Amino acid sequence: MLKLRLLLAFLFSLPIFSANAAIENINFSVTPELLRNSSVYITLADAGTLLKQCFPHTTVSVNGASGKVNIQLRERADTNKLLHKPPFKVLTKLNGYHVTSAPIAEGAGVTITIEADSPQGIVNGIYGLLQHKLGFRFYHPKETYVPIYDRWILPDRFDFTGEPLFAYQGFHMHTMHPVELTEPLFNPDIPFGKDDVKQYIDWLVRNGQNTFQFWILRTADRRIWVPYASDYINYAKSRGLRTGAVISLSTLQQKAFQAMELLRPESYNRQIDRNLGWLLQVPFDYVCIDFTMGEFLPDLARLLPDKKRYILDLTAHKYKRGVYENTHVIKREHSDSPSYAGLLIHSVMFYSLADRNAPVYGNDNLHFMYDMLQKSKNSRETWYWPESSYWVTFDTSVPLFLLPYLKSRYDDMQLLKDDGIAGHVTFTSGWEWGYWLIDYSIARFSWRLYDDRQERKVSEDMVLTELFGKDSAELWHKAFLLQEKYLKDKNLISLMAAKTPFEELPYPFNRSFQPEDSVSVFKAAIPFMGSRHREKMQEQTDMLDEFYRRFYAVTQQLENHHGDTVFMKDTLRTEIINAMYITALRAKHRQLTLTAAAYRNVYLSDSSEFYVTSLLGQAKHIREKAEEIVRRQEMIYRYPLSLIARRTETHTSYNFGYLYPVSGLYFWQREEEQVTKSRFDAFFMNIWDFTKTLGLDGLF
Repeated sequence: MLKLRLLLAFLFSLPIFSANAAIENINFSVTPELLRNSSVYITLADAGTLLKQCFPHTTVSVNGASGKVNIQLRERADTNKLLHKPPFKVLTKLNGYHVTSAPIAEGAGVTITIEADSPQGIVNGIYGLLQHKLGFRFYHPKETYVPIYDRWILPDRFDFTGEPLFAYQGFHMHTMHPVELTEPLFNPDIPFGKDDVKQYIDWLVRNGQNTFQFWILRTADRRIWVPYASDYINYAKSRGLRTGAVISLSTLQQKAFQAMELLRPESYNRQIDRNLGWLLQVPFDYVCIDFTMGEFLPDLARLLPDKKRYILDLTAHKYKRGVYENTHVIKREHSDSPSYAGLLIHSVMFYSLADRNAPVYGNDNLHFMYDMLQKSKNSRETWYWPESSYWVTFDTSVPLFLLPYLKSRYDDMQLLKDDGIAGHVTFTSGWEWGYWLIDYSIARFSWRLYDDRQERKVSEDMVLTELFGKDSAELWHKAFLLQEKYLKDKNLISLMAAKTPFEELPYPFNRSFQPEDSVSVFKAAIPFMGSRHREKMQEQTDMLDEFYRRFYAVTQQLENHHGDTVFMKDTLRTEIINAMYITALRAKHRQLTLTAAAYRNVYLSDSSEFYVTSLLGQAKHIREKAEEIVRRQEMIYRYPLSLIARRTETHTSYNFGYLYPVSGLYFWQREEEQVTKSRFDAFFMNIWDFTKTLGLDGLF
């Protein structure tokens, strides 16, 4: 009798349906009007495929017979039911969603209702249900984590809401760099290139993003590019994305598309008419225009204000496209603009708007950019345009895995989320070496999620702790603090990053874009005179060694940590751990080469020469250890090595893929050879084509 009572108590304590019911069918109920929306239609097909993988013994139907799980899609008439009530001034509708679940009588199953103010909100609700309730993870365009269940795992009753932080949120693909999608976006002959672009578009939609833009390059083949690009842009639009072309009035550098060439013997207006007319055969929704001739070069908006107004009016009024003006982290006096032209405010690297120190492009910090955001938002549509990677010589090309990107992007979103900023578009420049995790985290940061009207907690390490287990949070907190303290606060990033191509040129061409060194190798190497500089150098190299030892130790702990995870992928964990190790080894290698450089010519004796040789030998050993990591990592790259990690012809200013410098740890080896040969000029072991990068061909 006691056993019977315990059994009955156990049965009645279970939910009516949920985790205990095997499901034979999942059915979506959709109105004909919603089904005619291309974004909803494509999403239903995609969700059906994903759910069949998740529940292998279940069928998925649309407007079929009621199943054990019935998902009703409902576009609601009453709007503005946001839980957080942001002070948007220019926005009327957001693509949020509300999901509820209720049991069907007598244990027949559950009805899940997805409500939204727009079809795109319905799309976001479907993917929100999959990712945030069922446990899917849309972490990379080429990879998705799909959980496998034999029963419905959700409770029969729940209430779940998703609300975007910004009206426009998405990503800027920086195709000036030879990254994963640069050639697929411009070269129809790349095998499966268009498929790769469409996979990225799917990734954006699955993660609740609604904006996609990229730089147009003047190397695009005008005979064939328009129909090729129109196909994937139309696909993006069919999925509900707003698409943008980033161009210039007459930017020289890095093969930027130009509306006019300054020295071409043809009127500027005629050039603008012809070039813009050609470009906008592709059905972009908006155009972003850069009015400078290049970084630290003249601003044509001030020199040729009539041409600025002409191209803005032409884009907005003749072609009926949205139009935005680009800004940069370089301080400039900005010219007047019409209110219909939006503004993109661009910051760089892993610095936040609130950081006290952000010594980039000649600035002390980025506070002036926040002031610009505050001023601009009251007069025209304003977007924030920060970076999730910088490439060139800063992060992925070294390589370094820089955790402060996560904290800075998270902090900036928290600062701006209720501030009336209309858009947030992230400048991305490569995904390998863990940088997919930065972009995926940013996409996750851009949403508020509520369970039963209680907001879910979000943190900068949320994806890392999902991957390594919640009980890894303390270790990740330590890793974040170490990089913040040493790389940002103590400015060791100026030593960990490699020298930029122009930084080693003679004055006045030696412009510094990245944080500048606080020590001088040249002065430290002067015999009998550089003692003060050598003392400063010793402080810096001691900190590099300290960072190396502490960060390496944390990485070892994380490698050996095996906690409960939301989604487990050994290759992902391996990729992150490899990136952490190589970041630590980079610090040790730099300590050794800097010390060797400082003492190379100090004492003209056999003992000092032996000391320098010993240091360089140790540096080579560290580099070879790091090269082993590179070889292992290249085996799990998601795109062909020939495209992203070897010498190859590209549409950019570079004749190699963005990870080519990593393939042989070029910067590491060059620094060893610089010390050996006492050559610290820009042309030593040079891989850059300065004429292409400067883009002097763009004058004619």
